[in-house]
This record gives sequence, C-alpha cells and structure tokens, in this order.
Amino acid sequence: MDLIEGILYMMWRGLAIGIIISAPMGPVGILCVQRTLEKGRHTGFFTGVGAAFSDLFYCLLTGFGLSFIEEFLKANQNVIQIIGSIVLVVFGVYLFKSNPARTLKKPDAARSSHRRDILQGFLFTFSNPLIIFLIIGLFARFNFLLPEISLPHYITGFAFIFIGALVWWWIVSYFVDKVRSHFNLRSMWLINKIIGCVIMVFALVGVITAISGMASADTREPVYLNPSRGFGAFDPSGGRGTPLVITNSTCDTLSRFLPLDRVEEFSFSFRAANLANRQGVGGRHASRRGGSVRVAHPSWGVVVAGNGHLLRFSVVTLDDATDELFPTRVRVSASLDGADIGETFLTGGLDLFDGDNSFRLSRHGGEYVFACGNRSYSPLLSVAAPLLSPDSIGFCVSPGATLSVGSASLSVLTDKEVADYVSALCADDTRRSGYFARSSDAMEGEWRIFDRMFDDDQLRTGGDYRLAIVADGSDYRIVYLSGAVKTPGRWKPGMTKGYLRRSGFGDVYDMEWIDPSGSSLHGEIKAQLSAPGMLDVTFVDHGSTMRLRKINN
Repeated sequence: MDLIEGILYMMWRGLAIGIIISAPMGPVGILCVQRTLEKGRHTGFFTGVGAAFSDLFYCLLTGFGLSFIEEFLKANQNVIQIIGSIVLVVFGVYLFKSNPARTLKKPDAARSSHRRDILQGFLFTFSNPLIIFLIIGLFARFNFLLPEISLPHYITGFAFIFIGALVWWWIVSYFVDKVRSHFNLRSMWLINKIIGCVIMVFALVGVITAISGMASADTREPVYLNPSRGFGAFDPSGGRGTPLVITNSTCDTLSRFLPLDRVEEFSFSFRAANLANRQGVGGRHASRRGGSVRVAHPSWGVVVAGNGHLLRFSVVTLDDATDELFPTRVRVSASLDGADIGETFLTGGLDLFDGDNSFRLSRHGGEYVFACGNRSYSPLLSVAAPLLSPDSIGFCVSPGATLSVGSASLSVLTDKEVADYVSALCADDTRRSGYFARSSDAMEGEWRIFDRMFDDDQLRTGGDYRLAIVADGSDYRIVYLSGAVKTPGRWKPGMTKGYLRRSGFGDVYDMEWIDPSGSSLHGEIKAQLSAPGMLDVTFVDHGSTMRLRKINN
C-alpha cells in the first residue's frame, strides 16, 4: 500500500470511527445538550471537545498495543462499571437538584472558561474506560490496524478520528442551540430533572448489568496472542515484542500446537505471511543426504488434532511474483489423517508477496470452514470431520517455509458467527445436503409443511415453506429455504425463520416463529416430535396447528 493510498484508506476510516464513538447519546452527550441549553453553543461544543480528547487517548492506547490495559479492564470490567455507575448517580442527583435560574443566561453572557469545559468533558468521558471495548470492535470492523500500514498512515487515521468526533459535537451543539429559544426557565428546570433521572437510570442499569455479569461470568475468555502478549505455546522461547516467526530448515514438517480445552465450537483468527514468498527466492531446508535443498514455494497450514485424528489445511502459492501473464494462484487443500478430503484454488484477494493476510478457521457442528482475505474473511473451503473431537490447534510449516504471525485470537463462536455460518451452510445446496447426510441428529434436516389447520381470524399462512433445522448449541435454528408467498421479496435462502429451544420435557420444544414481516409471532408456540420425521407445531394463543415433515430421511 503506497503513501497516498494508505492516507486515503485511513482518512475515511478514522472519520467514521470518530463519529461512531461519539454518536451514542450516553451521559456525555446528555451533558453536552444540557450545557448548550444552559450556557450556550460554545460551552456545549467545548464540552464535546474534551470528550473527543478522551476518546482519542483511548484510541491511542489501543492502537499502540498497550494490551495490559485491555487485560486489566477485561479482568475488572464489572468492578469498573460499578464505580463508574456510582459516579454517574452522584452527578445525576446533582443535576436533578440544580436550579437553572442561577446559571441560565443569554449565550453572550455565559462567559465560562473553555479550558474548564474541555477538562470537564474529558474527565467525564475518561471516567468510563470501558469505551476501549467499543474502540477495539471498531478497529477490527474497519481493519484499522494492519501490519502494512506505516506511521504516517496511522497519524492520519488518529487525526481523523479526532476530527470525526469534533464534527459530531459541532453538529449536536449547533442544532441544540437553534432550538434554545423554545425553552424558558421552567422548561430548563424540567429538562434538568429529566436529564438527571436519565443519567441515574443509565447508572442503575450499569450497576445491575455489572452485578449480573459477576453472577454469570463466562470463563471461556478469548485467547489473544500477539507481540505484546506473547504467543504462548506457539513460541517456546517466550519472546515478546516481535512477531512469531516459525522457520523450518529441516526435512520434516514442523508443527506447533495450542490447547483447545475440548471446545466444540471455536474460531481461530490470525494474520500471517509466508516469508519464503516475500523473499522471492523460495526457501531452503536440510537434505536427508546432507547439504540443502531449495523449495520454490514451500507450503504452510493450520492443523487441528484430537482423539487420534489430525486435520490439516495447507496453503501453497503456485506462481512466481514475476509472472505477469497470469494471476497468481493459491491452492488450499484439506486432509484428514493424511487422506485428501477437499481442495480449492484462489486467484486474487491475497497479498502473497509483500504483506500479511487474514485467515480464520472455525468449527461448528463437526464442519470446519477455512476463510481468508487481505483485509476481510471470505469462506474458501469447508470440510466435515465429525469423528474429530478437537483438543489442540496449531500451525504446520513444511520444509523450507518461514511463517510469520503478527497476531492471533482463539475464541468460542459468537452468536453472529454461528448465524452467519448456518446461513451460508443452508444457502448452499451441495454443502447443506452433505451436512445433513452426515448428521445423526433426528431434528437436523430439511422439512416442509405437511398440513395445517389455521383459524383464519387469528392466523394466516405465509407460504408453503421449505425449511432447514440446524443444531445451534443445545437448541436449533430454523432456516428459510423457499416457499414464501407473503412478502416473498423479503425472504432469501439462509435467513433465520425461527428457533427451537428445549423446554425440559423430552421432545417438546418452545418455538419462536418469525412471521412474513420479519417480526416474532406473539404468543406461546410449542413443537414436538410426534413420530420419526414428523414435527407437530401448536400455536397455543392462536388456536392453530401445523405439521412439518422431514424430506431427507
């Protein structure tokens, strides 16, 4: 990425991040509105400037890799949230009791110190360090932190984060100031009461959320591996401050593993580069007969091991960087216990010779999906290994290859990742059929409406649906395939049509059903396997029933 391209890349991303960080109308936004109405536009704007400085500070902490701060916040998130909420309660009580008649003046007469406004806005925002989690999410969403981005690019990006925040606070203070003429002393008194109550509600919700988080904390925290944290079992030397580099100068494949603790559904993401490609001369490794052997394009891969099985995804570049007649091709293949079970080829979308790329391997329901891309993930190859119960994951480096890993994370699949996985699975006819053919779960499969008895005054059919039911943890997700009659343009294969959640009574499930408009149907709905391949659905509050029949027994 050259200088101009990188600057333009960071400009709009920085602007978007700055606006999104500031846009939620939280306590500092309410404070800015209140200050604008009481003391004028400039006071409200400079309060926002202080908040922008605080946001920039946390962005810099995140951007320059001070991971220990993130770890401290994550470890003490609930305690920090309770303390911050108490501070908000105190401020809310103060605002509730304040008398605007003592402070409300014409904007020209409200001569407050801009330095004090900035400081108050900064401290008010700085007291909520949990915003760093929003920043981490935004940096990931906009691919803001990339190895190929240089210092001038980052300076531009952070400058535009600050500019984006200033733009937002200028807009807020401008429009609030325009409507100030509609407010008198009594309305300002009422606004102070309302805003004070709103801030106290924010605080109380924060306290309740933090206490609930303490009571139901999930111990399966993501594992982050990067130069500032170290790479754990991947790097026996324990070195920090540098990327993980695995060089294989032997004649045997070299593997490094990280324990999985028997996690059934996981996502392993990382950025990596094969330095043998970057050097343009390939790699060398020792020969069994002595001397060395040159390899033009040595491969590397990701491996998953467990209960005596080994699944390997291999990545190898097939062409040289100097070959300008044809696009560079990449072969991605999968093998289980040494036997090939799938392969695909990719042309374009990866920076094979000059930069790192993003890779992700995820597992759900016995299926493994390998995705990659330069700045985002595109599913590339999916294979099934239902007999493999994973207990470790790692990298494998073939003779002559040198793999450089800048960062990695290992986590349980999020709800969105599961939804995306199920949607992609069900939208692909071949992949869906293969998945169901391998499944031993009686509920999983394709289903059609067999018959129905609807009370037309209560409920009407939306179509002759063909559906897929896929396991989602201990419950099931119902996915639309075809057959919509009402609002057919809204429904696409792979969209979620409902859920089946275990009720605790054998084969009886609580069902959530999404109607043709996209809203969850109100009322109690029960579903039960009445016979092999037959699912009875009762819409209790609508006096209607429906039966689904499995069509791929």
